[in-house]
Amino acid sequence: MSRVTVFCVLIVLFLSVPLQGSSLWQSGSQSLFSDPIARGEGDLLTVVIRENTQASHEADTNTGQGLGIEVNPGVFLSDLFAGLSPSYSDYSESGGRTQRSGSIVGEITVEVIEVLDTGNFRIEGTKGITVDGEHQEITLSGMIRPEDIEKDNSIESSRLADVDISYTGKGVIADKQRRSILEWLLNWIF
Repeated sequence: MSRVTVFCVLIVLFLSVPLQGSSLWQSGSQSLFSDPIARGEGDLLTVVIRENTQASHEADTNTGQGLGIEVNPGVFLSDLFAGLSPSYSDYSESGGRTQRSGSIVGEITVEVIEVLDTGNFRIEGTKGITVDGEHQEITLSGMIRPEDIEKDNSIESSRLADVDISYTGKGVIADKQRRSILEWLLNWIF
């Protein structure tokens, strides 16, 4: 067979084989030139939680009143009411101080549950950990701007709006931290 014949046979075989989707690009896949970050509902991203809160409140109150009665010497009984000068004094002072602080550090993977009309995402997620019978749970919800998402598909908790972070625990240690009903009752009575 000549080269021309072999070439013609190969062209005929190539054209007769049906084309199959063996491309690197699949419809619905993300761009080859972008990082795989959250873009819509159902996508996941990691929130890096670094929250430190401190609050203090101090109040002082000072009040006072004065009223006096003075009787002038030489006042006759008929002029008693005319010669009286009333006087009264009352004073009250109070103060108070409240101080609280808290800290939570960790990471939680959340889901984009809604893409708002503004393009922002509403996110929610829960992470539960049980160690030695102690169950701890972190729940987070809030709103983020897509442009605040880092290249590694994470976002700092300080970049969230309307954020609600809840950290709760159940188990023997958590139960010991709560006051009993009897202890609460005795403290209320006394």
